[in-house]
Amino acid sequence: MTIGAAAALLLAFAAPLFADPPDIITLSETGVFGSLSRAPVRITHKDHMALEGVDCLACHHQGDPSVTCASCHVERQALQNVFHQLCITCHEAEKRKGRVTGPRTCGECHAWQK
Repeated sequence: MTIGAAAALLLAFAAPLFADPPDIITLSETGVFGSLSRAPVRITHKDHMALEGVDCLACHHQGDPSVTCASCHVERQALQNVFHQLCITCHEAEKRKGRVTGPRTCGECHAWQK
């Protein structure tokens, strides 16, 4: 394989990493959760990416934004656990560093939008 062909192949697989994400990401995953008993969690992608020490792999541990948490965590409790572990752990760590942090309680994350 030539270097040019290898580079083209790499770019084809890396393209999703450079796509513009939506401003607001809603974590609802109704395919796994079914009907929601709490409001879906809404996060701002831009705010999270602006945090010191946070990169794509902080949330997209597979390295590909098209791979969602529900791609692997296909059972309701497993998906809920991974969301809670990822989000709450990070928010608590930011708080311990004395930084402004996002919500850490159920009602703060799962706030019904007006």
